[in-house]
Amino acid sequence: MLRKTLVLIFILTATLCQAQRGRRGMLEYAAGGRAGTGTGLTGQYFYTDAHVIEMILYARWQGFSTTLLYEHHMQMFDVRGLKWYLGAGAHASLYPVGTNRPDIDNDFVGHVFLPGVDAIIGMEYFFHNVPLMISVDLKPEYNFGIVNRPDLTNGGISLRYRF
Repeated sequence: MLRKTLVLIFILTATLCQAQRGRRGMLEYAAGGRAGTGTGLTGQYFYTDAHVIEMILYARWQGFSTTLLYEHHMQMFDVRGLKWYLGAGAHASLYPVGTNRPDIDNDFVGHVFLPGVDAIIGMEYFFHNVPLMISVDLKPEYNFGIVNRPDLTNGGISLRYRF
């Protein structure tokens, strides 16, 4: 049910948005889907070609998480449209008790809230003739609270529509 809702939100967003140039003559926004350790949505705001704010909303272990990141993008080799990036940010996650997340004790009642900090490193490719981009990344995080430890297994592949 959650996946169908996420797909519907993505389709509606892509349908309602027109491909247009921003104030600075560049495409400023990107929105799309993300798959990997969790499944969800990703959106980016390019306030320059090198400085990007990214928000990720995804489902994992029967709960959900939202992440806000600052990223610095840099040219990779001499390949037009290929960039690598690194960044940092924070997340907030909510998981129900009884989830299959291995580090949550089932003695708790209700839901478990996990705030934390994130890092990200990845690479992306901007297609030349269509406003699409694809990226792959590793996004380790450190959780605070009940689960006070790092999670180094996060990562994903994203496909975004740039407008």
